[in-house]
Amino acid sequence: MRIRNERLTVILVPQGGARTYSFQARVGVLVVAAALLVVLQLVTITLMFTYGRYFHASRQSGRLQKRVETLERELHEVEMVRQELARSERTRRQVLGIMAAGKGTPDSMAFASSGGLGPDIGTEDLRASEQYFSRVVPRSWPTRGLVTQEFLAANQDARRFHPGIDIAAPAGTPVRAAAAGSVIRAGWDAQYGYLVGIDHGMGIETYYGHNSRLTVSLGQRVERGGLIGWVGSTGRSTDPHVHFEVRKDGIPVDPRQYLD
Repeated sequence: MRIRNERLTVILVPQGGARTYSFQARVGVLVVAAALLVVLQLVTITLMFTYGRYFHASRQSGRLQKRVETLERELHEVEMVRQELARSERTRRQVLGIMAAGKGTPDSMAFASSGGLGPDIGTEDLRASEQYFSRVVPRSWPTRGLVTQEFLAANQDARRFHPGIDIAAPAGTPVRAAAAGSVIRAGWDAQYGYLVGIDHGMGIETYYGHNSRLTVSLGQRVERGGLIGWVGSTGRSTDPHVHFEVRKDGIPVDPRQYLD
């Protein structure tokens, strides 16, 4: 307490020999003033640092906001494209359903153009689609003969699973493409013997097994009814026949839902 009660004399001497000024102050007051000054400086530095951080964050926030707005616009455009693709896919499936069911007739076209397939599709577009699907949907039998074994899905009987139909015919009978497409398989297979596979697009593929000989090669383009081989009994087979498969997105389906 003695130090706080002691007084210090401060003398101010101006230049030029003018009158001097002096005043006294207690040591305790000076200590408190110095402490307050230090605290004020620390607060000032802290506020400046905090303001700097907030200013930087504000600028970052502005840039992020612009980026968010850009992403939202891009997302909106992507959503519009997705909806358009979804409409196109629905139309494709509906037209495919018409063709697969063998209903690509003027009556069905009138139904479609009147709104059955959506307002965005006109009669001319549907006619073009009909012509396209009539070429690529496997509606033609690969050969004429007696069906000796029907399609049986794995979920029906896993032990007797049969992924296609067997069509018995005399050896040497022509085997023809069920629809237009590109040859993706042409050669020997241990189970199917001489095998031909054709990609028709839209996830549809057809396979023709047990041929005696083939007339097509890998990558070749074939049309509906085009000769691809001759009936035989190669591979795991006991009698001349054609094993005919239709696969949708890689999964065997019953060929009869397509065949006329």
